[in-house]
Amino acid sequence: MKPRTLLRMLALFILALLIVQTLLLLSNESIVGSSSSTPTTLGRDVVVGGGARTGGEAVVFPHHRTAPFDGNATTTFTPHEFLAGRREDYVNLPLHPADGEDPDRRDDEVRRLTMEYVPPPSEELMHVSPIPPGRNAILGLASYPTFAIGWRRLLGSLRNAGYDGHVIMGVNPNLPDEERDYLDRMGVTYYAVEVVDCDPSILDERVAEGGKEEGTKNAVRARCSVGLEDLKLEWGRYEMARRWLRACESCTGWSMVIDTRDVFFQSDPFAVLMEEYTRHDLLFVEEIANHTNTLPSGGPQRATNLGRSNRFVHHTVPCYGKDVVRAYELTDRPMLCSGTVIGTRDGMHRFLSVLVDEFRRNNRSGKPECRSPHTTDQWTMNHMYYRGKFGSVSTTRTLPWGTGPVLTVGTPCVDQRIEDVRARIGRKDMIVFDPHTGLILNPHEEDGSPARIAPILHQYDRCGKWMRDWFEEHRSLFNAGGGVRLEDEPAVAWVRAAMNVSSER
Repeated sequence: MKPRTLLRMLALFILALLIVQTLLLLSNESIVGSSSSTPTTLGRDVVVGGGARTGGEAVVFPHHRTAPFDGNATTTFTPHEFLAGRREDYVNLPLHPADGEDPDRRDDEVRRLTMEYVPPPSEELMHVSPIPPGRNAILGLASYPTFAIGWRRLLGSLRNAGYDGHVIMGVNPNLPDEERDYLDRMGVTYYAVEVVDCDPSILDERVAEGGKEEGTKNAVRARCSVGLEDLKLEWGRYEMARRWLRACESCTGWSMVIDTRDVFFQSDPFAVLMEEYTRHDLLFVEEIANHTNTLPSGGPQRATNLGRSNRFVHHTVPCYGKDVVRAYELTDRPMLCSGTVIGTRDGMHRFLSVLVDEFRRNNRSGKPECRSPHTTDQWTMNHMYYRGKFGSVSTTRTLPWGTGPVLTVGTPCVDQRIEDVRARIGRKDMIVFDPHTGLILNPHEEDGSPARIAPILHQYDRCGKWMRDWFEEHRSLFNAGGGVRLEDEPAVAWVRAAMNVSSER
């Protein structure tokens, strides 16, 4: 065979090898990219069933699949994964940026806000608790004139559940001595929140005689506090929490900003934040939606799908506009709860910094429709999340109802189909009880899961008489001393130790 013929055959052989290699590579990408979840991108972030790639580097979350970067992919919402029992592949991400929106610019703005100077708390520090063993923190505003049974259910249940971290509260400056002593024994650091009139610049111009805004009956949407006269209490509590958290140098673990009137603990909520959660720094809690409804036949009255909520539309569209809110793209999305938000120290700081900045922007907008009480914390927060305004999409997650640290029972306890208003509340057909202990379970957690017993019950006040009876049957969960008076409750261990040291001196 001639040398020229041999060279020609060798060249053809090499070309064939290159073609086969290329086909194999393309086939492999196709296989890797074909997961049961649709690839999701939001700017530079790619998330598929919880996996993420940021800035070209793959970050694989436990049990989650990843896919190649696709700049044309759209944000996914995968309720079918949850319904099929594949919770690890469930995602509920913000809407894809609208035309003209720059995700990189958004993330730069979030970073700028998190780097801004945080002022010290404007409230007077009434009591500093001895530093607890734990580094997690729970923060909330409870500025009621008296809150005896509320403190017991909130703090008594928390400490009795074994939580040994920080508790930081804003309270009434004239709190009764008995309640102050109880807070001291429960290891609470608390600030005096003095309620005052708001700065006139943030009030609705349509003010009735006497200086009160028309239609405002809820005090947290009518008054402000000393040092934060530019934010109604409903909004100002987030700025308080931001400053309190920054002032707490030993609050280096997880943190949670909570409502205080209707939160009860069955176990330590942070104890269930296993590895699958720790790859994230900000966790939002979903309320019940169609895909988590345990009674699908109950219809929309037993669940809240955000875009179909008249209240969501009423409280956001007049301020932002329907083309910005895009409620029509949120018809099946779950509502997120603003009364139980969880984050690491940095994640919570990011959330609070961005949220408070939005509140202040709305107050400066000159539009009454953008100010409290026309807009509220929950609806504004939901709008911001689904628009991606909190940034860091790959490290932010929403937790489906009936799973994880929080079980929000408000909507399940109310059946809007019942005409008699009094008969609507107090339903328990969607509540699952442990047959041995009577404790309330997360319906979507399996037996043996650390979160099977719901660590937190939120909005329990919507559950009526059966919940009051339940509290009586389970007084040991929040009344460890067994006595009637608050002073009968023993102090937590580290407070007792500090008291003993003080007495020896």
